Amino acid sequence: MKLSRLAISLVTVSALSACVNLKDVDNDWCGPESQPVKQEQVTLAADALFQFDKSNPSDLLAEGKKTLDELVTKITEGYATVDRIDLVGHTDRLGTEAYNYNLGLNRAKTVKAYLEQGGISAPISVASAGESQPVTKDCVGERATPALTACLQPDRRVTVAITGIRKPTAKK
Repeated sequence: MKLSRLAISLVTVSALSACVNLKDVDNDWCGPESQPVKQEQVTLAADALFQFDKSNPSDLLAEGKKTLDELVTKITEGYATVDRIDLVGHTDRLGTEAYNYNLGLNRAKTVKAYLEQGGISAPISVASAGESQPVTKDCVGERATPALTACLQPDRRVTVAITGIRKPTAKK
């Protein structure tokens, strides 16, 4: 009696653990390994998306639309599931703090609307960091000269954080 219980227990344990870490064995009866949820960060240059100092959908540049179309494709074709997308608009330091906050927020809202129109159905949050998170350090001056505007270009951006499960890559 004890021997048969032991045999049944061993068979049960073997059956339950059969799919664990069988990476080199093609077992159709084993379900796919679950992929971990990851967050991918993408930075979109605002100057490539929008006309300078603009944020409306009509202010999107042709190259900006192409960049956003590529992002939609990356999300729809590269992810099995998307839990959420977080957009944060950033600006340079030129202009008032309140103006820059609103400009960053409006750019993030425009990107959100574009992604939704492109078929992205995951929850999308929008926020603005305004001028509070610059990436430039060596830009000198306070007046909006062409040189300073060019130097501050990296500060004008929309960051995109995609949280989800990427589609598995094909085995070679």
